[in-house]
Amino acid sequence: MSLILASKSPRRQALLSRITNDFVVIPSHAEEANSGSPRERVLASARAKAKVVGKAHSGIVLGADTIVVLEGHVMGKPRSREEAGSMLRSLSGHSHSVLTGLHLWNTTSDIEREFCAETEVRFRVITEHEIEWYLDSGEYSDKAGAYAIQGRAAVFIESIIGEYTNVMGLPLCELSRLLREVGVTL
Repeated sequence: MSLILASKSPRRQALLSRITNDFVVIPSHAEEANSGSPRERVLASARAKAKVVGKAHSGIVLGADTIVVLEGHVMGKPRSREEAGSMLRSLSGHSHSVLTGLHLWNTTSDIEREFCAETEVRFRVITEHEIEWYLDSGEYSDKAGAYAIQGRAAVFIESIIGEYTNVMGLPLCELSRLLREVGVTL
């Protein structure tokens, strides 16, 4: 039975390929949830992505969604360089949470599992020059919270508590557990 990644994210594809090469990518065009608690939002978005793809394709469908939460405020993907700079200034010197909702649906046996991974990330104080250096890279584009931990932003990270791959967008430890529960042997 095929594993279907309901995401166009190159990061998720690269992470999933660390544990299996036996998957196909079928991007979901489901709307992301924007109400409820942060945990409810990522789970609802992951579920919606899996359901949209799973209704048209049979297999084991994986939907995922990642957000950054600072003091209860959800930071999505920045719409501009200015918004990305504002996000980075807010994160500077503070801890925040990265939440990723996972939803797996085995469409054949109708087994569904979901999980919300949470990782705490602490940024050191970053200077205005460093923010501009980071923004000049363009790396902030299409990234929740305007940063990529696996890229240049690594120099801003003072500490993390939780799963590193969660911050990249796909918590592999939890995903491997859920895959077993829906019938996938790695």
